[in-house]
Amino acid sequence: MNAKSRTRKISAALAACTLLAGGLFYLSFLRGNTASASPGVDLLSALPPGAPTLVFVDWAAVRSSSFYQHRPDKNPIAIPSPEYADFVSATGFDFEKDLDRVVVASWPGTSVKEPRRNVVIAEGRFNRAKISEYAAHKGKLDRQQGRDVYHFAADDHSHPESMTFLDDHRVAFVDGPSIAPLFATEPAAGASPDPARQRAAHVDGAAAFMIMPVPPIPQGAGSPGAAQFIELARSVQWITLAARPEGDDLRVSLEGECDNASNAQAVKSTLEVLRMFGKAGLENQNTTKSMSPASLAIAQSLLTSAEVTQSAERVRILLSLTPDIFKLSEMQKTPAH
Repeated sequence: MNAKSRTRKISAALAACTLLAGGLFYLSFLRGNTASASPGVDLLSALPPGAPTLVFVDWAAVRSSSFYQHRPDKNPIAIPSPEYADFVSATGFDFEKDLDRVVVASWPGTSVKEPRRNVVIAEGRFNRAKISEYAAHKGKLDRQQGRDVYHFAADDHSHPESMTFLDDHRVAFVDGPSIAPLFATEPAAGASPDPARQRAAHVDGAAAFMIMPVPPIPQGAGSPGAAQFIELARSVQWITLAARPEGDDLRVSLEGECDNASNAQAVKSTLEVLRMFGKAGLENQNTTKSMSPASLAIAQSLLTSAEVTQSAERVRILLSLTPDIFKLSEMQKTPAH
């Protein structure tokens, strides 16, 4: 295993909740009315500006929620990686207990030689001395801007990854040999706005979210019969996904931002038609015979509880997941007798 791969395992120890929760908890919420800045706003402010993709996970809020506490499997989340096990053994860090929040800023690559760039900041309880010792053993120590920086070069001579502590409770990972991107200043007055950061202001209070622009759909993509659907999909410019615990439930949402309100209305209508066909399909005997009772119950629950709304150019799918989803998932794992 090359050095860059080993480094990504260290990053996984601190950002694993992004991988675990990010795909599950992608939603869109109205901004919370709080008297002071939330932890999410505070941590996002530590990222450099201008990234088109932002990810945030408040793992502390997730693990303390009633929804998470209702999960039937209370065992620690297992990461099948010898490198992670070695990291835990050497540093005493366990992301499930010690990691509180993670933010990721991501820029697309401009060429094969300039791949996607990421900046990750993790916040939690770290044994700084032990992690620094472990990083020095696995990588190379450098000094930049008065900070200890640990570089992990790849065997293929691609850009290394860099790690540095911002303070005792925050550690940052940067793609590339320099941590300078961490300290990039805000855009000057009159410069183009930061669209992802602007959208993040509307999800303050969510336990997790991801904001990203939709990649362009090439002309001629899809079959001729799907041309109308392709055009509607092409009208969606941004996707915002997020989640927030509410009581025993998890409130989730997926929002698409279209280029105009007319297309947004068309997307909403299409989603309603698809949901209608989905409900009809679940009532078909041939369909129900091919699905397990648990899978059928989950699909019925999601289709029934889903709420599709539209406001101006935004279309939103809202779901409320109850702890019963855990029971159905466990049923799905149990082999039929």
